[in-house]
Amino acid sequence: MSLLMLIFIHVIVIVTAAIICGNIMERLGQPNIIGELLGGILVGPVALFLFSIPFGDHPLLEYWNPDQIEREITILIDIGMVMVMLIAGLGTELEELIKSSRYSLSTAVGGVIFPFLLGYGTGRLFHYEWITCLFLGASLSITAVAVSAKSLYDLNLLRTRIGSTVMGAAVFDDVIGILILSLLLNIIKHAELPSLVNLAIIFSQSVAFLLISGVVGLRIVPRILNRLRLSKEFRLGSILLIVLTYAVAARISGLHEIIGAFVAGLILRKSLTNAEVEELVTWGFGFFGPLFFGWIGFVVRLHPLLNIFCYAVIAAACVGKIVGCGLGGVISGLSRKEALSVGVGMNGRGAVELVLAGVGLEYGVISHELFSIVVVMAFITTILTPIGLKATTRWMTETG
Repeated sequence: MSLLMLIFIHVIVIVTAAIICGNIMERLGQPNIIGELLGGILVGPVALFLFSIPFGDHPLLEYWNPDQIEREITILIDIGMVMVMLIAGLGTELEELIKSSRYSLSTAVGGVIFPFLLGYGTGRLFHYEWITCLFLGASLSITAVAVSAKSLYDLNLLRTRIGSTVMGAAVFDDVIGILILSLLLNIIKHAELPSLVNLAIIFSQSVAFLLISGVVGLRIVPRILNRLRLSKEFRLGSILLIVLTYAVAARISGLHEIIGAFVAGLILRKSLTNAEVEELVTWGFGFFGPLFFGWIGFVVRLHPLLNIFCYAVIAAACVGKIVGCGLGGVISGLSRKEALSVGVGMNGRGAVELVLAGVGLEYGVISHELFSIVVVMAFITTILTPIGLKATTRWMTETG
């Protein structure tokens, strides 16, 4: 079977399962992201297990291994993340985001420090080397902003103070994540910390992108779209080109490309018609969203759940992120209930932290078993985020 055909079959099965399970969850009153993740699990590890019972190590199982197509399908997965973040940006009020920035910074800092320390301490408790524990702590400390964005979108919270605080904190979180990655790479490559000058350059590049893209985008992008008399097709194409340009610029500045897509969505919102927004949402959450979240469920392997250390890592990740973000939110002026909701909304993993763990695996600092545990942790926290966010916001509403 050709590689292209194998990719097509995987995409068809994963997206179909994710859409069906997502719709079932939506009818049950749950965020459809949960169904999309479960759909990926059903056609991935669950299907492999059930098939192996009567057939054993059948040659067909080799074709249903994510390792066979992971490098090639990653391109589609990355596009899926970009589309999810574009829609999150379109659904977020820029004014509310700016107003909530005073809550976001302390929330992000607390949400990085606490899980990092708990992750490091948990690793040391189980007798891992200090450098391995650094990577473990870093992997627990970074929020998967796409997970938070989709959960907030499903629950109609993007335009609330909670939603704006989470999205703002996620941007700061990504900047901190890049700095942590730089620190760890220098440690394992050169056995020393990077200079303050290098860290200052990395931080300045990230801040410069956010400021320049915001100012230039708000002044130039709307004029371009409003003055150019384009057909519907060319206008939509121009919008996607702007989004991709922002994604590339973010990557060049050292940030993740999904931050660029989010900023592009913020800037484009007032220049787009409701019909154009609906079309982008249809593409994003109709195909790329189910593919992205379905793939997360598809690639997870459940054998680490037999390891007690896996549960310790999951507990450290959840407690560290919720408590850290919650304390940061309270310190900045959020109510305790709002701070709890923000902490829960920031609890998902599944993007930059897996890159960090992958770097550790590449350099031999993290074992394959520990990497699998980090992947399971990312999946569990991704599942818990929409469930917990719905529960905390309902509790806020009921108790006032």
